[in-house]
Amino acid sequence: MKFLTEMRECVIDFDFYRQIKGNRFGRSFLYLLLLFLILYSINGAKNFIISRYYIEEAVAEFSETIPEFRLENGEFIFEGKMPYYISSSTSEVFVIDTTGQVDKSVLDSAKTGLLITRDRVHVKRSAAQLQEYNLRELPEGFRLTKAQVVEFLPKLSWILMVLIVFGFVFVLAWKLLNVVLLALLGLISNSAFKAALSYGQLLNISIYALTLPMLLELAYSLVRVTGVYIPYFWVIYWLISILYVTFAVKSCKPDMPDTPDLLQE
Repeated sequence: MKFLTEMRECVIDFDFYRQIKGNRFGRSFLYLLLLFLILYSINGAKNFIISRYYIEEAVAEFSETIPEFRLENGEFIFEGKMPYYISSSTSEVFVIDTTGQVDKSVLDSAKTGLLITRDRVHVKRSAAQLQEYNLRELPEGFRLTKAQVVEFLPKLSWILMVLIVFGFVFVLAWKLLNVVLLALLGLISNSAFKAALSYGQLLNISIYALTLPMLLELAYSLVRVTGVYIPYFWVIYWLISILYVTFAVKSCKPDMPDTPDLLQE
């Protein structure tokens, strides 16, 4: 298959770039689109499967450990023993108390936190930001129960799937911006090696030069689920991209021997 051949050659053979530098941009873009579609689909499927697993775990724990509650007529009614601490540490406090035993001062020492009282919700997002919401200001007839929350939570994974699908366009646009920036950096190599390449040719080269970095990006995304972390991976991504463009431009110098232009249409 030509796509797989191009994918292999642009990684292992810099002379390949002499063959594709004169491609129509549409043809090079089609290669990028197909490559990105494959890699994005694999990564998206991984994110969906992982999120579904953790959401199911969270739903099971929520169902078993959280007492019954309901929110109606602007009041929060909780059937558990209070104050009920879901989380309590120096950095985070999440507490429910509709009896008045605690007030918002319980959040003072926490970096982030949440306090639910009979008719108020206090949310602390940072040391300097504490917001209060009046439950009595909710629309008339609004009602929320534990059963409704348990029923809704599994749908979060499908909401994520929708975001992944729509995110395709935005992430592809980011990759195209990568191509543009890489081609601009390629102008430096073009001048240094006197390769006499046009910016359009550098765009073609940059598209194919992103192949290995994108494959490594996918591989890193997959292994991160095991806890592996590589600091400053983006530096590695760009360093490899720039090196590929640099050596590709060097291989396109006019004094380099020509190779058969087999990939041109």
